[in-house]
Amino acid sequence: MGQLYVMVDNQPQLLEVDELVRRIQSGALPDGAQVVTPGEAAWGPAKEHPEVRPRLSASPTAASPSGGGMYVSAPPPGAPSGAGTAAAPARSGMIRLGKIALPKGALIGGGAGVGALVVVIVFWLIFRSSYGHGLVLQHVPADCAEVFYVDVEGIASSDPVKSNLERLIKNVRDLSEDKVERRSKKDKERMNKAIDAIRGNGVDETSVREIAMCVPTATDDDKGSASTDYEKSVVLVGGTFRRGNVLRAIKDGLEAGMGKDDLCKFEDEDGLNMLKCSIDLGGEKRQTFYAALVEARVLAISLDRKVVKSARAAKNRAKEYSADKGEQLVVYRSKDVPNWDGSYGTTKLKIDSKETTFSVETRYDPDKAKSKLDSFKDDGFQKTAEERMKAAAKDCFEHSPIDNLSDSIENGKVDTFDDGVKYEYKASNKEVSKAIRAIADADDREIEKVTSLPWCVMRTVAGSS
Repeated sequence: MGQLYVMVDNQPQLLEVDELVRRIQSGALPDGAQVVTPGEAAWGPAKEHPEVRPRLSASPTAASPSGGGMYVSAPPPGAPSGAGTAAAPARSGMIRLGKIALPKGALIGGGAGVGALVVVIVFWLIFRSSYGHGLVLQHVPADCAEVFYVDVEGIASSDPVKSNLERLIKNVRDLSEDKVERRSKKDKERMNKAIDAIRGNGVDETSVREIAMCVPTATDDDKGSASTDYEKSVVLVGGTFRRGNVLRAIKDGLEAGMGKDDLCKFEDEDGLNMLKCSIDLGGEKRQTFYAALVEARVLAISLDRKVVKSARAAKNRAKEYSADKGEQLVVYRSKDVPNWDGSYGTTKLKIDSKETTFSVETRYDPDKAKSKLDSFKDDGFQKTAEERMKAAAKDCFEHSPIDNLSDSIENGKVDTFDDGVKYEYKASNKEVSKAIRAIADADDREIEKVTSLPWCVMRTVAGSS
């Protein structure tokens, strides 16, 4: 039976064709998921691949692109990926939570209009009040294969962002309103009703403090191998909730936005007040998720009831997941569950009083990436890496509204280890502030160029086409 690489959660996975078709038919992947034959470079939609198309056509239950999954353009197998590489932009970097496709670090429901609705609800649930930094990391499970952590308050209050924050928020709102105007009158009415319902529960429009997401490790007892278990992922939102009823706000907001009653109900789980919501994904498909305040300032959301309950246990795991040094962004991949190419590691963003540092540290399993590790020992590797960073600075930032940051890429630092490599880029906060101001004045087309930059730099520096 033939095999194909399929892009899942922004990572290529090698699947048997029959297994790929089965996942499409079950809704676990869309028929537009990007695939490529091993050894080839051209990616394309699964539904158009000659080995997949006849099998889908032969089945009356073939899934449509509106099902779960992800649709992205991506480099061929061989490019660095996952937590050890720069995060792809939101339009091509998705996390799967069951059959719901999620942007990294944010929760989005399935179905027409539900995605934007849930994002609005989560971002409206936090209050500016007493809060301890890193609190969400005390409720992250111990067995995470992947961890995504964002110190939203730390980013918002940093010098380069703080001075441009109001301007940036206004531009985001204006661009969002322009998009909303293109939506149907019914969708706009539902969105307004959802917002009114949230406000009615005493929830203010302020900022999120912290968000963490854990994708736990699953063990295949038959094969003895470890993998990621997205069904048991948990999103932890940190803030203070004293001025409103957060769970009631989620319930009323979803029901008002969907135009349906009784989508959510409250249940008692060993003394924990838990919200259970069931969302229509279209047709006969439904998705259930659970939410609860596992302590007064931490909201846990998961597709698994037991995972939400387990989040009540508190132990600081910041050091365990390399998030203990004051970074505002950490993306972590465990050594025990490396990516398809054997890579793991961390991506970090840190904004201090004078400069901003972005680092990508990628380690490799010696059994899966021997040739790559050998290349790091080559005397010419350092020179090649510097040439590629110069190329990235020129090619990726050309005509970009934040081209003032190109020097940071060109002058990036490269360190190699016996088992990996680290790229580090620094920029003065003055230059970062200038770039944020440019984003605050950017239109849709310019924003798209900005969001494509991390992916462009990653591919160019890695030497992938």
